[in-house]
This record gives sequence, C-alpha cells and structure tokens, in this order.
Amino acid sequence: MKNSSFCLLSALGGALVGAAIAMLVTPQSGKELRGKIRTAINDTAERVRSGMCNCNSAEAEDAE
Repeated sequence: MKNSSFCLLSALGGALVGAAIAMLVTPQSGKELRGKIRTAINDTAERVRSGMCNCNSAEAEDAE
C-alpha cells in the first residue's frame, strides 16, 4: 500500500512540475500567465479536496 501511494504521489508531482514548466516556457504576458497558474492551482486544490472527501467516506465505510 505504501509503494502504490508513493508511486501515485510521485506521478502527480511529476505532472505538476511538467505543467508548471510548460506554462513558464510558453510565450504569453505576465498577467495571462499568472491567471493560468492561479486557475491551475485552484483546480488542483479542488480535485485534492474532493479526493480527500471521497477517501474519508470510503475509509468510514470500510471501518463499519
């Protein structure tokens, strides 16, 4: 279980780093870039929050 969690987190981290690099090397204005970064961070945070809620409810069902 630890290895699969580590693998998933590593893949997610790599994807985030790759996305950040792609955004930084793409020619666009600073204002546009900041807006895209802000949107990407908010979207990722929402996915993590919803994933945490799903995990917590699944763990509660397993405990019963």
